[in-house]
Amino acid sequence: MTVERLMLGCALTAGLLIPQIVRGQGDLAITNVTVIDGSDPAPRHGLTVLIRGDRIVSVGPTRALPRGTQVIDGRGKFLLPGFWDMHVHTTVPTGRSLLALYVANGVTGVRDMAGEWPVLQAWRAEIAAGTLVGPRIVASGPYLEGGPMPIPHLLARDPGEAQAAVDSLVAMGVDFIKLHGQLSRETYFAIARRARERGIPFTGHVPRSVGSAAASDSGIRSIEHLLAVPMPCTAAESLTWSPRFPVQAALGRCSSEDQDAANARFVRNGTWMTPTFVAAYEIAEWPHRGLPGDAVARYLPTELRTFVLELFPMPDSIPAGSELVGRAVLARRLAQVAAMHRAGVGILTGTDAPLRNSPPGFGLHEEMALLVRGGLSPHAAIRAATFAPAQFLGMLDSAGTVAPGKRADLVLLDADPLADIANTRRIAAVIFGGRLHDRAALDRLLAAPTTR
Repeated sequence: MTVERLMLGCALTAGLLIPQIVRGQGDLAITNVTVIDGSDPAPRHGLTVLIRGDRIVSVGPTRALPRGTQVIDGRGKFLLPGFWDMHVHTTVPTGRSLLALYVANGVTGVRDMAGEWPVLQAWRAEIAAGTLVGPRIVASGPYLEGGPMPIPHLLARDPGEAQAAVDSLVAMGVDFIKLHGQLSRETYFAIARRARERGIPFTGHVPRSVGSAAASDSGIRSIEHLLAVPMPCTAAESLTWSPRFPVQAALGRCSSEDQDAANARFVRNGTWMTPTFVAAYEIAEWPHRGLPGDAVARYLPTELRTFVLELFPMPDSIPAGSELVGRAVLARRLAQVAAMHRAGVGILTGTDAPLRNSPPGFGLHEEMALLVRGGLSPHAAIRAATFAPAQFLGMLDSAGTVAPGKRADLVLLDADPLADIANTRRIAAVIFGGRLHDRAALDRLLAAPTTR
């Protein structure tokens, strides 16, 4: 079954079971539902979740409900916190019209990793006001880079420019600072030092001249794409798996250094990892052209696809057998992240949307599937998309679990995701800020971008 058919499955029956709610209606209750969240790997059965306004007010056994409560029968269904995609880019061509795809896929929060700050601020205001359907956005604004790049950025070519750039971003009011790969070693550390002085988190790419160990010691909050994080391998594998074409080097290089010591450092320093495997998949498979994301390619307008291809062109001619290297490296990387998780390193789901294999919202489900393929349990993958982002962002008081006082950002599934992680795609309804989007409403959100 294709991703798209999974997303659209059970639409008719869901529409019968879950009436659409309108703004201004009273309390909302999901009765007799199974709750799955990061607080416990065991599901909690037969609960009723009562929502008032944009908050959960109670979670417990089914009981008498306040008069006029809108009731959703949750029997046979599974309720999860809304998902987070912790590495996206929204201010791209046609980006505004694609925001609804996140909500339609149960992604109620995103971390934007480089964008036009005034545009992001405007969108956040519209989303908060309910005039634009889209996820909650935590954002860096333009990132800091040491050279030219066709994505919003501020130049930091030396320590002086680094300090000025950090001060500029703090003055703008960004949520965190993102670093990119062309920064020199001295400039990188100047940024880290100034960010610590100004009390603003920093995250992003790690230049090879810095390395993941030194970056972790400098206070970086998360390392994106596993860049500069060595992959465990033998000396023989190091030769066999050397990149066959330039872009393949983005999958990472391997090393025989002690991974346990590296993981212990990341845990000690509180350095998280955002692997973005769904984005790496195309590189790993090249020149094989077919990708899981192609099943929902129609959601990416031609203008956007052209923009992405210009940013990340793939080579037409590569050595024979290159895909065997890519697949082997990806498999080792997947296993490495599972080992990191077991060691206590924080793992976050991210997709680098909107790339070809990671259309907004859709890619998050594929990322969870890849984490499970590498060795995480379905619960651990779900936790990486729910509880872990809330913990990382310091939002556990309002997000990450299904509990009283938390924001009513929830996903209702038709099938058990602990039995099969693919069931996270079987969405019956999404509740965002207390507003119910039933299956019919979600289908309208999915249809709208294709007609804009």
